Amino acid sequence: MPKIAHRIVAAAMAGGLLGGAVLTAVPAEAYTRYVCKYEQKRREHTGTIVGAIAGGVLGNAVSGHHSKGLGTVVGALGGAAIGSKMGHDSGKRACTRAMAYRSETVYSRDSHGRRVKTVYRYVR
Repeated sequence: MPKIAHRIVAAAMAGGLLGGAVLTAVPAEAYTRYVCKYEQKRREHTGTIVGAIAGGVLGNAVSGHHSKGLGTVVGALGGAAIGSKMGHDSGKRACTRAMAYRSETVYSRDSHGRRVKTVYRYVR
């Protein structure tokens, strides 16, 4: 490899190292995270119960003649998991749209050292 190529590669590497050092030296801005306290849990529990009932009925209907009990249990477990997830997501959407009667802001740092602003919203 010619000397000019070595110099170009060395300059590019040094520029990359210095650029990385400059970028890491700049303090990071805080990012905001919203946490809903009441609505999410209530909807998650409702989704779990409704999902378990619907899954149990569906599992019983789909399973064979000799394995009705197993089909009901497996359907109820699957329905509960899916219903819980759907209720959790529904609660998140409701929390961002609903009017909070109280909110609390906490500042902390994440595992990478960045500032995190967490806003706890309490909704009815």
